[in-house]
Amino acid sequence: MSNVYKIGFWGDFTTGENYQAKYDLTEHISVLRQYGYDYLLEKVSGILNSFDFNIVNLETTLTARTNSSLTHKKTILHWADASKIIPLMKKNNIQAVSLGNNHSMDYDKQGLEDTINILSGENICYFGAGLNLHNAGLPFIKQIIVGNSKVNLYVFGGYKYRKDYDEDFKFYAGANKEGVYLLTPETLNQSIRAIKTSDKNALIVVFPHFGFDLMKKTQLQIDYAHSFVDAGADFVFGHGPHMMNSVEMYNGKLILYGLGNFIFPANFGAKVFSYNMGALLTLKEESNGGISTGVTVYPTYMDNQSYMPQTRPIFESELSDFMDLLFEDSQDLQNSAVVNNDNGVISIRIA
Repeated sequence: MSNVYKIGFWGDFTTGENYQAKYDLTEHISVLRQYGYDYLLEKVSGILNSFDFNIVNLETTLTARTNSSLTHKKTILHWADASKIIPLMKKNNIQAVSLGNNHSMDYDKQGLEDTINILSGENICYFGAGLNLHNAGLPFIKQIIVGNSKVNLYVFGGYKYRKDYDEDFKFYAGANKEGVYLLTPETLNQSIRAIKTSDKNALIVVFPHFGFDLMKKTQLQIDYAHSFVDAGADFVFGHGPHMMNSVEMYNGKLILYGLGNFIFPANFGAKVFSYNMGALLTLKEESNGGISTGVTVYPTYMDNQSYMPQTRPIFESELSDFMDLLFEDSQDLQNSAVVNNDNGVISIRIA
């Protein structure tokens, strides 16, 4: 029995069929048609499979439906081919997904049901959305045995409040209504406190979809993250704006404000950084029987101005620019960070 357990957290993930179908029509280019689905992950597959399991923000529906009540209301509707994306996920050790984002209801209740049924049928855990408020608000829970010790991991997912997603798109779950979980301090902190009170082995990660597209972190994100920590969260690993954001240590707890894109085959033009990251949460049994935690980030690069982007580890020549973005508000963390280069795979231990 190992005394170390490794959990990978990754940001926005879709195979991008809706984008690629458009590019195929207008540019006669399709990364999926020309290179196949494995191409998207092949340069980071070794990293993913070196961890015990991985969690991503699945920012798409898994449905074959073509009709949506949002067709003329919402600018972009995401869908993915389940027969392709599920094997890709399984091949790369992705065992749990957050549906708490702004695309899980793109094809209405039926699209969400299709997504949930497919994931459940393939034994891939989901959280952050559901067919009613109770189920949408449930965290992903996994009991992890590390050596002779036990950790109960709780991961909460959900989407920040937006008036249009509430009133126009009807995205949020209600008592008897399907949807994504409205994740705010008001809705989440009571649950965090209750878990911390009742479970002495709890380790709580908040995995929020927040911020604004193609923007650095806002004061609202900072307020949210600080509130989650004050309520008892051990880590906050955010995603949402399709670009990485910086790190902060707040009251002894690590906050990553934006993991950025993980796999997202869309051409963003010059609007967003090409740097992103995954976060490895390591649980280790110490000699005294206790469990220590550590966080190491794995910087990645995806050419956001390409019609055929592929995620890869950053090069050594890109490390300085990445570090500037990651630590722009945390000089102390940068000074204590430990950089490792393992055969071209760069990682940075920050906690």
